Amino acid sequence: MKVWSEFNCRNLTRAMAGLATLALVGGCCATRSSEHAYYSRTPGYAGGTAQEEQSASTSTAQTGNESMVVPLYQESVNVGKREVESGSVRLKKIVKTETVNVPVQLRREEVVIDRQNAPTGSAQNQVLGQRFQEGETTIQLKREEPVIEKREMPAGQIVVQKRFATEQQNVQAEVRKEDIDIAKQGNTGNVIIGGNVHASVGASGGAGSPGGEVSATATSSGPITDITVLTSPSAEVSTFANRPVEFSSLKVRRVIGDRLFVLSGDNGQDVYVVAKEGQPNFAPGQTVTITGTVKPASEANTELTGDAAQSLRSQRCYIEATKIEPAK
Repeated sequence: MKVWSEFNCRNLTRAMAGLATLALVGGCCATRSSEHAYYSRTPGYAGGTAQEEQSASTSTAQTGNESMVVPLYQESVNVGKREVESGSVRLKKIVKTETVNVPVQLRREEVVIDRQNAPTGSAQNQVLGQRFQEGETTIQLKREEPVIEKREMPAGQIVVQKRFATEQQNVQAEVRKEDIDIAKQGNTGNVIIGGNVHASVGASGGAGSPGGEVSATATSSGPITDITVLTSPSAEVSTFANRPVEFSSLKVRRVIGDRLFVLSGDNGQDVYVVAKEGQPNFAPGQTVTITGTVKPASEANTELTGDAAQSLRSQRCYIEATKIEPAK
């Protein structure tokens, strides 16, 4: 019994020591886990972090200065060249026969037979001279006939030479260009539109001036003084056909022939002008003032030829100028 008691005491002591060790280890692990959870948590505020609140405040303060960008694109034309077949020339040597007349003088022998009185002397070259004896003689006659002989000789030569020739052509192509149209509705006094932006007024639309009001030059019967009235994409040619124009400070961009000028205004749009004969010549880059009348392209001046006529037919309208002079 004593031995059994000692054995139980030892086992009990060992069991208590093991429990104490487990408790110590468990406490350490719980402490580490608690510390890990504590340091992984980020302190916050009910309304968000201080950095987020500062960003929101900055965004709100800058709302009045926001801007939007509408990109515009346009197409351009690049004209290249390539060689193509444009026909051929076939050379064939042929032989032709023709009749020629060559004069030649030919001789022939003739026999003249005549009776004469008896000669007094002895005749020479006598034939059949035997008295009272029959006989016959033959006289041979000769003549010349033409003999044709042909010989070859040079009669010239044909020279074939291939060379390049140049010509000026006008290539037409349709290109697209984006623009922006602004419709102002209601009380829009606080809307500021730049001078080079086309705008419409109200829901009815229609061409307008940079300030959003319908241009007086588009509705009145007086001279047109604003080039944007003619170059606006939405402008109707029938509205201002045969109307007088008075433009100043237009820049000469191109000169086609001796009477067709391409002028551009401040908006960068081109207008074609046909000058009367006797107008002074202008070089690209000069600034001019013109007076004339608007004409539809269907009434293009038939006196123009070549590139000038072709370029003018591609336009919706043009100006028949009565006066072109340098801008003062």
